[in-house]
Amino acid sequence: MTINKALSIDYRSETTHHPFHLPLSVFKKPQTSAEYAKLAVTLDQLMDEVRDNEAHPLALAMQIIGENLEWYDDEHCPAIGANISDIELVNYLMTTYHLRQKDLADIFGGQANVSKFLNGERTLGKSAISGLKQRFGISADFFV
Repeated sequence: MTINKALSIDYRSETTHHPFHLPLSVFKKPQTSAEYAKLAVTLDQLMDEVRDNEAHPLALAMQIIGENLEWYDDEHCPAIGANISDIELVNYLMTTYHLRQKDLADIFGGQANVSKFLNGERTLGKSAISGLKQRFGISADFFV
């Protein structure tokens, strides 16, 4: 009978003597939220060990697992604001801050331009995006 032993990386910290057992499966991209959760725990443990030491023997393992978790996030979790239109965002900001169209006239170059934008007849220009960014303290990325 042949026993197939899975390949793994075993490491014992020189300072804390904490053992790390990393089966090669930790280097594959997660396919489910359960796999993601397990890898996130492993990554946290590696981060505690490696810290900012790029020469640490486990630094590459930490990097690969981190990149795989980031891939999963990109594939399964939409970016914040990804499904919100510019009009919906400006309406939300107006509602949140109890503003009327005339309150944004300085940003859009007049109240009529605010109305045209909110009715979908006008797009946001660079100056309006910059003005909204400054007024509300939000990233211009929400409008790009």
